[in-house]
Amino acid sequence: MAKSPLRTSFLFGAVLQVVLVVLGVLVPALGARNNLYPILGTAIAALAGARFSRWSPGAAVTRSLSGGARAGGAGSLVGAIAAAIAGAVPGAPAQIILIGTLTGTVAGMVGGVLGRGLPAKRGLESGG
Repeated sequence: MAKSPLRTSFLFGAVLQVVLVVLGVLVPALGARNNLYPILGTAIAALAGARFSRWSPGAAVTRSLSGGARAGGAGSLVGAIAAAIAGAVPGAPAQIILIGTLTGTVAGMVGGVLGRGLPAKRGLESGG
């Protein structure tokens, strides 16, 4: 059974986002840093978008943009919900979820386009 680049990229981003929140909660020194979640969360979303493009060899630019946006945005949504539930980020939960998801979506798009320059992942069929 072929793995979906979108599914694997989303899972990659979502797991890393949740790990980021858990580490921030378990290690108070990390969670106390004001910019930890936004900076690392955005970087994770960009990596998820780049991973989508890498696992989708020959995909059109528009597919890389949309796939990267979906992978980065959905992973960021999971991370933002985890952060809101854990109380890891100050502010209203709805605001955290909205801003986290939007920035993750944009970062995923950027990562999706930049990921087109990475070598293709072997052994995967194109799909999404």
